[in-house]
Parts: sequence; C-alpha cells; structure tokens
Amino acid sequence: MKIIYKLKFITLSMLLVFGLSACDKPGPAETAGKNIDQTMEKAGDKINEAGDKINDAADKVGESMSDEKK
Repeated sequence: MKIIYKLKFITLSMLLVFGLSACDKPGPAETAGKNIDQTMEKAGDKINEAGDKINDAADKVGESMSDEKK
C-alpha cells in the first residue's frame, strides 16, 4: 500500500511540475497584446512629435505676423 501512495504522490508532483512549466511560456494572445502595446506607444510618440512640429510652426507664423504689424 505504501508503494501506491508513493506512486500517486510522485505522479501528482510530476503533473504539477509540468503544469507550472507550461504556464511560463507566453501564448499567442500575450505576444499579440505586447505587439499592439508597442505599436500604440510608437504611434503616440509620433503624434507627440507631430504636435510639437505644429506648435513650432504656429509660433513661427505668429512671430512673422506680429513682425508685419510693426
């Protein structure tokens, strides 16, 4: 009887180890989500850069218009 309990314990332990090792690998959904997050971050950076360029251009136009009034 003791052998059966030991075999059951070893089997359950091995199943637990294999189950936990399978959880360590990211699946396709996690990989896709990470790619989407990176793309959105890059897009946000580009939008901020474009906004800065627009602000700079607007400042230059405002300066040239104020120079013309003088």
